[in-house]
Amino acid sequence: MDSGLSIRPTNVTAPSGNVRPDAAPVREAVPANLSPAQSVTAAPKATETRAEDTSHVRKVILDAQSREVIYQVLDAGSGRVLRQIPEEATLRLRAYVRALANGATPNQAQAHVDLDVQA
Repeated sequence: MDSGLSIRPTNVTAPSGNVRPDAAPVREAVPANLSPAQSVTAAPKATETRAEDTSHVRKVILDAQSREVIYQVLDAGSGRVLRQIPEEATLRLRAYVRALANGATPNQAQAHVDLDVQA
């Protein structure tokens, strides 16, 4: 049974995108009588790279049983899950509905969900 999640090569090449021309430079700035707090200035060009956040660990889990892709952000110190997509409640609901669709009774489906989530 194919769930449509596999990637299949094609013989079609992607069309090349149109190249946008650079914006025309501004000839002269318009003088304004605004205080510095009310004016807007251009941001300096950033040559620095952002520092990596070492307090969090990001994980992508491919659950073979449910065929779900789970993205987690963990606290590096404690290993506690800070964020998860999809959330655990969503995963439990999907497992419950999947068990019901396979002919399980509601009690059997709940037991299946409890075992599936603990693993």
